[in-house]
Amino acid sequence: MITALRHLVVDSWVGRIIALLIFLAFVGWGVGDMVGSYSGNQANIAIKVGTRDVTAQDLDVALRSQLMQLARQSGFQSPTQLPAETRQQAGQQVLQRLLAQAEILALADRNGMKIPDALVRQTVFAMPFFHGTDGRFDRAVMNRKLAQIGMSERDLLSKVRDDIATRNLLEGLGNTMNVPNAMLDRLTGFDAQEHVIDLIRLDATAMQVPAPAEESQLRRFYDTHPWLYRTTEYRHAKAVVLTAGTIARTLTFADEDLRRYYDLEIRKYDVPETRSIEALTVADKGKAEALLRDWQENGAWDAIQKRDPEAASVAFPDARADSIPSPELARAAFAAQPGKIEGPIRTETGWVVFRVTSVKPPHKTDFDHAKAEIRDEAAKLQAPQLLAARVAKLQDAIAGSRDLEQIPSDIGAVPAQGSLDAQGLTKDGEVAPLPGDEALRKALIARIFSQGKDEAPSLVNGPEGSAFAVLVDAIEPGHVKPYDEVREQVAHDWRKAQQDRMAEIRATALMRAARAAHGLGPSVAGTQDAALLQTGLAVSRVQTAGLPSELLGEIFSTGKGKTAMVTHGDDYYVFTVTGTRMPPPEATKSLNDMMRSQLVDSYHADIPIMVVRSLENEIKPKPNLAVIKRVLGAENGEAAQ
Repeated sequence: MITALRHLVVDSWVGRIIALLIFLAFVGWGVGDMVGSYSGNQANIAIKVGTRDVTAQDLDVALRSQLMQLARQSGFQSPTQLPAETRQQAGQQVLQRLLAQAEILALADRNGMKIPDALVRQTVFAMPFFHGTDGRFDRAVMNRKLAQIGMSERDLLSKVRDDIATRNLLEGLGNTMNVPNAMLDRLTGFDAQEHVIDLIRLDATAMQVPAPAEESQLRRFYDTHPWLYRTTEYRHAKAVVLTAGTIARTLTFADEDLRRYYDLEIRKYDVPETRSIEALTVADKGKAEALLRDWQENGAWDAIQKRDPEAASVAFPDARADSIPSPELARAAFAAQPGKIEGPIRTETGWVVFRVTSVKPPHKTDFDHAKAEIRDEAAKLQAPQLLAARVAKLQDAIAGSRDLEQIPSDIGAVPAQGSLDAQGLTKDGEVAPLPGDEALRKALIARIFSQGKDEAPSLVNGPEGSAFAVLVDAIEPGHVKPYDEVREQVAHDWRKAQQDRMAEIRATALMRAARAAHGLGPSVAGTQDAALLQTGLAVSRVQTAGLPSELLGEIFSTGKGKTAMVTHGDDYYVFTVTGTRMPPPEATKSLNDMMRSQLVDSYHADIPIMVVRSLENEIKPKPNLAVIKRVLGAENGEAAQ
């Protein structure tokens, strides 16, 4: 629940939902019908919490937004490609988020908390969806887009007001918390604690094999390791593959529909000058002037952020003037010389020092150049809705074709054929150009190497709703290469095996001697191995000295005075832990500062969540399970549990 509700504390979700609805309406997902299908009466209230209601419409729209975001983060073209358990979990998270918001708003109502109309108006004016070509709020644009998604102005203002109230109340709670020094010291100590070791590394490839192998030894090695000298089996196959992606490539849209979306989202294609800005804000002008001097001397953004932990640092990459929340900063930044550190300037939130790191000139993408991008995005969203029907058509076509040559071209399926091995490589050692993502490639290869030669093709349901059929028409079985053909490779492999064995024997002897002598140092004193010994090597979880993770894990779990051995690739490590210690405070200052910042961020998110949890006992929610199941079940394509 904490992961799901963090975004409630720091994000404004109203804008994301509006953007989603605009695009869904464009590609014809029936948003207008969906929004209008909820009448707002008691039968369509999902949860009642005190003075607040979560409607079926609220739940449906928020869930669609969440699923779209998850799909894009996972690299899917559509939410329908998400696994069923992911969609179910998203439904639960959205329900919890809306419930938490309703509880917070009910608490705000009970305590008489009011959001000024001016703040609501300012927030709406700042929403980029409602800006015209000049980058300013345009009421005509807002009315047109609200009509497009079936939302009234009153509904919009109500949602914005609730969003502001929820975030301000929860952020205020989180910002009151500080990190206890005792907890910070304990956590820092765990990561910074140094384990001091004596260490010897043996490189197996440097071992000198005393004598070359006799012919009988090579033949015996060849006979006992046949898998090293076996040729790969290749299969030649034909395949036909249908996915949402292959369908998307065949879809077309009328220019007037694409133009309509272009006009709605002209802000995306008509971009004014943008600037990337780094800014620090403090409450006191004197501190701001000190920050300015230090920043001008040092010049490093990362370093100046650490100079004053109380300074609020923020970066605005490729920002428009109207997207910067402070008008004073916007005016100064868009008049500033790039690369020059300037300030301090006074804003509503404090004194700001800033630097413009880059400037991009204005540019406009006309409709003819934007059309292909709009078509591709619309096709990616619409294709998954056609997938099930196209799979049924493909199944009928496969049933009437034993050679996969009579597949209709209007289905959207793509053919492929060629020879490959069980790893999906061609005879040239290149990756076979199979269609689809990695999961679909694996399914195709598995089918090719499990299906019999000339076996009649049949439809196979692949990952993410895809479908395919395979015909294997030739098999080249693998075989063990003759000894004379691979004798040189056998000699190399035999020598490598001897080196590994010698290194393991020597490392084992070193470990046993160290354990008997109560340390690696005393055990190799006066021997040729003393030259390999590294003494007093200090490692920690943040200072690893370049050692492999397998070795570090063993070091941290080995007690003082104990000796152990670890193998990593061609290297054999033997070590003794001689002690543990804490580094001096100045060496851990940066770690301490970083961990404090992380804990503060965690507190700021988690404390409000604890408040929300406590409200569940004070303001009892009244769920309407029938409505909840109907909405969640419709979005997940199955009954919601």
